[in-house]
Amino acid sequence: MHIGTKRLQEPSELRELARDSLAGKWSLAVAVCFVAWILADAFTSGNTTRESTELFKFGNGSFFINYSFTSIGNIINLILGGPIAFGVASFFLKLIRETEPEFMDLFSGLSYFLKTFVLDIVTTIFIILWTLLFIIPGIIAALRYSMAYYILNDNPELSALEAITQSTKIMIGHKMRLLTLWLSFAGWFILCLLTVGIGFLWFIPYLKATEAHFYEELKSL
Repeated sequence: MHIGTKRLQEPSELRELARDSLAGKWSLAVAVCFVAWILADAFTSGNTTRESTELFKFGNGSFFINYSFTSIGNIINLILGGPIAFGVASFFLKLIRETEPEFMDLFSGLSYFLKTFVLDIVTTIFIILWTLLFIIPGIIAALRYSMAYYILNDNPELSALEAITQSTKIMIGHKMRLLTLWLSFAGWFILCLLTVGIGFLWFIPYLKATEAHFYEELKSL
């Protein structure tokens, strides 16, 4: 695909870049994503749709949203979801930019707690509202807001709403590209299911590194 005179990379090329970025860093990336899951999702294991919600922030693999505040786990998720998602984005941006990512990058969102908390709440509400209309608008909304945490990492002076607005703008004309990129991982997703979920330890870092490269390409357009 070309935009003007610039050739955009295919999903296979973005995945290759992700593998190159992860070389020698797999263990660290797996640890970051595993702890992110523990902090922002593991305590909600009794709520299947709630688990799926977190994949938007950490793995972007589900389109079913159903917030329930009936358990302590969901309250923990509500509080930490935004800051942890920011931290995951921070880690993977450093990873692909070769600026020595560290495990503690996962907690960088705590420095912007209120902003990332609001970003999490607002994007989730928007996605829920669009999903109420039909599943397709919910998918489009998730794609539209998918770059917000990356943008906020690069521009921490922005408000949550400004990050959402910029994500909406940067994704104009690229939502189908990102959806295609996500779907290109379908085979890996199925393999992970066959490993009783163990494969997701490597799947999520692979997906997030690829997504970070996608964002980096969008920035250069």
